[in-house]
Amino acid sequence: MRVEINKKNEIDVEMVFEINKEEIEEEKRKVISEIKKDVEIEGFRKGKAPENIIEKKFQNLIKENIFKNLVSKSYIETIKKENFIPIIEPEIYDVEFTDDKLSFKIGVELKPNVEIKKYKGILIKKVEPKKVEEKDVENALRELEKRPEFSASIIDLEKRNMWKKRIREELEAKEKEKAQLEEENQLWEELFKNTKITLPEKLINKRASKYTEYQLKRMDLKGKTKEEIENYANEIFKIVKPYAEKEVKKYFILDKIAEIENIEVDEKEIDERIEMYSRNLGRPFDEVKKELLKNGEIENIRDEIRIDKAYKIVKENINYIERIVLPGQEK
Repeated sequence: MRVEINKKNEIDVEMVFEINKEEIEEEKRKVISEIKKDVEIEGFRKGKAPENIIEKKFQNLIKENIFKNLVSKSYIETIKKENFIPIIEPEIYDVEFTDDKLSFKIGVELKPNVEIKKYKGILIKKVEPKKVEEKDVENALRELEKRPEFSASIIDLEKRNMWKKRIREELEAKEKEKAQLEEENQLWEELFKNTKITLPEKLINKRASKYTEYQLKRMDLKGKTKEEIENYANEIFKIVKPYAEKEVKKYFILDKIAEIENIEVDEKEIDERIEMYSRNLGRPFDEVKKELLKNGEIENIRDEIRIDKAYKIVKENINYIERIVLPGQEK
């Protein structure tokens, strides 16, 4: 096997493979042997049919399996040898497969290197939640009163006060959430400034496409032409791509922090996360865990917890500024 590595940049890699006749023949013998074990051909006992008959009868399957096996073997061997860490499914193209030669190219995007100058002790301006005034509560209550299903439940003073208390709590919770979001935006702005990373364009596009598909499913596209739907998709993609880019960048920053901090996740933490999922779904823990194991999702949960723990470290080490004193202002 001959392999040529072409690096378009730090993370965008093309691998060019050429496999000779001897390697193809060797794999062919293995494939025929595997097929021979299981097939039943009239006139022969199971596993006893001559290989020339099997080769003639299953030539398309044999060629398909040779290709699949050699591509998989070549790819896995190469990424191990080169210490590559792919972050998206490989793209196979420019395939040429004859009796004498198999050649193909595989394009893949690799995990980017991340350099973080600072992630502890980041300065953030403390954001105080906006105070909820009585008029805000009254305005919200008036909106409720316009709805017939609520008007009867807030007629007497006691019930009205109960609703006002509930509305105030909800409004205060929203203001607190807004303040926290503003602080987190500041935090990420500083983390982005302190980080050097080559962004994986293919992964970003894949994530943006996923967001686009989700939005399209929520739209009423009945009666729309294919062209109209494609236009909607293109517009949505343009809108969500910057968000996808930020999310991908955030992930790799936190992944690097988790690496620096040697963060590990044990089985108890995974079970606790699955327990949370099962409560939200209203399904038994064992049933949810079995399904996650079957779908190979446990490692994704482990990674999710690992990333959460990294973000927790960053947030626990924020240095809050109560107010910014400008030149000329009293201290």
